[in-house]
Amino acid sequence: MSGAVLEARDLRVRPPGANGPDGFELSVGALALHAGSVLAVLGPNGAGKSTLLRALAGLETQARGNVTRHAAGPVAMVFQRPVMVAGSVAWNVALPLWGAGVPRAERRRRVAAALDRFGLAPLAARRADSLSGGEMRRVALAQAFVREPAALLLDEPFDDLDARAQEALSLDLREAIRATNVAVALVTHDLRQALLLADRIAVLIGGHLAQVGPRDAVLRRPANVEVAPLVGMTNLLPGRVVARDPEGDAVVEIAPEYRLRAAAGATIGADVWVGIRPEHVKVDVGRGDTRVIGKGHVVRTLSDGMLVTAWIAWAGHELRIVAIAGRGLGHALAPGDGVSLALRPQDVHLIPR
Repeated sequence: MSGAVLEARDLRVRPPGANGPDGFELSVGALALHAGSVLAVLGPNGAGKSTLLRALAGLETQARGNVTRHAAGPVAMVFQRPVMVAGSVAWNVALPLWGAGVPRAERRRRVAAALDRFGLAPLAARRADSLSGGEMRRVALAQAFVREPAALLLDEPFDDLDARAQEALSLDLREAIRATNVAVALVTHDLRQALLLADRIAVLIGGHLAQVGPRDAVLRRPANVEVAPLVGMTNLLPGRVVARDPEGDAVVEIAPEYRLRAAAGATIGADVWVGIRPEHVKVDVGRGDTRVIGKGHVVRTLSDGMLVTAWIAWAGHELRIVAIAGRGLGHALAPGDGVSLALRPQDVHLIPR
């Protein structure tokens, strides 16, 4: 894998206690981290996400296979629950450099830069064990960056932070990655958190890599019906390809008199899953473009004050859609409303069934 900073090949990890032929095993044929790029590792609980990070960090004694570092600099890992030792924030950030024998002047320079990078300079003299959870996470990141790592492994770095703190930390972290060109792997179960930073996405299911690729490619074209909901493609409908239109789009029948078009190569007669992202369904109340998939009605809605999620009855199924709350359609949608639905063929993803 050209340009890889950290690369795993034929990686196998069977944790203690996972015995027998049916025991859990992490199995990764090939995976690489690239300079200045963030790989978000997604998957359900128990998929092996944290085990993968520990193996990349060299912390899994049961690991087999090869993990190779192709660049100068250490591999740093930030754990899900940061732990501070007695002493000041600056002292905690400097600790990795003491163990590495870094000269005093260089230590001061690196610590000052790391504190400034994560907005910790005003807290430098404060006792680290008196900090809030969000502040401790910033100290843990400063500890990692002070080492000037080639690769950085983050295990649930935003866990327990509110949305505002997540956003602020994501901005600082993204700037730190840009400035240092470090290669990053980020483990999270939360898609929104992953998308705040990710350039690429890897999806782990049952200890195996189900899909790896550029962020938008994975979001728009998940490999199978297990990956699709994990990356936000929550509308999955069974259908059959019945024709191809003059533009070359596949015509898919969902139910009698309910058809849609997909800009995809598919064999006529093939049974497929139709994947549609909620944000791609265009909805108008009582009007609009009905040429693509027709009419439905609102079953229920749910709003967090920023986004409205609505479930639309259509073709014997419920399509989930999202809209901005408090304006336009997001303000108008209510259960029982009749709506017109439109969908671009390029936003319809077909998965063999």
